[in-house]
Amino acid sequence: MAKDSHIKQMKKLFDEWTSLKKVAKDMKKEISPLVATETQKNTSAIGKLEEDLKTYASDLKKRDFYQYNCGAQQAHQKLDDVFGEINQFEEKISTYGYNAKKFGNPDLINTPVKQVENIKLENKNMKMLWEHIDMCQTQFQKYMDDTWENTQPFELEDEVKKFLQTLKSMKVEKKCNAYQGILEEIKKW
Repeated sequence: MAKDSHIKQMKKLFDEWTSLKKVAKDMKKEISPLVATETQKNTSAIGKLEEDLKTYASDLKKRDFYQYNCGAQQAHQKLDDVFGEINQFEEKISTYGYNAKKFGNPDLINTPVKQVENIKLENKNMKMLWEHIDMCQTQFQKYMDDTWENTQPFELEDEVKKFLQTLKSMKVEKKCNAYQGILEEIKKW
């Protein structure tokens, strides 16, 4: 008797499963246009984000902190502002990436992610350059304020050579005005 009960239960479950598969198939047909529309919207949004990031990266190179006359303090403040702007892009990437993953295109967001990483790296490198510029300028001012009797020419020369070595090892655009400005100042010393 228990065996017949189990068989009836199994048949009932199988019938429900078959019915559920049919409902799921019908539902998939019904919502597929909506899914296609949302997928297209997300794809378009990601494409626009890519273009916005290209423009942003290009415009970034025109900002004051690429100019030597900007000054270290102002350059640091402006570079910090860029990190805030990057956060806005990362929020969009998070949203669009979530949607892309849910609609079966997780790789769609890879290009903007790489673009933001490159911008962050460039910003970090510029921040390091400005830290080096600030350190060099501070030291050069100390040299100027020092008396001739206290000047140690060989130590000064070694220190300036280290400044130059550190500058040349930095991974920044060597043609940017800020780099060229400190390079010229170091060479004068």
